[in-house]
Amino acid sequence: MEQGPGFIKHHDLISKAEFIRLFAEAEKPEAWFTENELNVFEFPRNAASLAARYLIKKRICEQVGAFEMKKEIEIMNDEFGKPELQYGDNMLAAIDKARIRKIMCSISHSRNFITGMTIFCFRKDV
Repeated sequence: MEQGPGFIKHHDLISKAEFIRLFAEAEKPEAWFTENELNVFEFPRNAASLAARYLIKKRICEQVGAFEMKKEIEIMNDEFGKPELQYGDNMLAAIDKARIRKIMCSISHSRNFITGMTIFCFRKDV
C-alpha cells in the first residue's frame, strides 16, 4: 500500500491456479460477478480477467466496509480495453460515506499471475 495526501494505492496479486481453486471450492462466481461480467468473461476460460476483477472488487469492498454489496460493482472494458467501474446505488452511497471522491483501477496478468491496482482518491471535506 502506498499512501499520499488524499489518496491510497493498493496492489493485489493472485495466481491463476489459486483463483481457480478458490472459485471451484469456496466461492461461487455468481456471488462476485454480475451477469454481464460472466457473459463476457466466462469462468474458468477467462479466469485471469475474472481474477483481476475479483481483486479490484475485494479491495473496494474492504475499503468501504461493504462486502455484501460486491455485485453492485461491475467492471467492464471500454472500447480501448481499459477497465471501467460502474456502481449500484447502495455501493455509491457506501463510497460516498467513506469519503471517496474517485476510484481508479488497472488490471494486468501474465500466464500464471494476475494483479489489480486500485487507487482511492478522498474528498477533502472539513
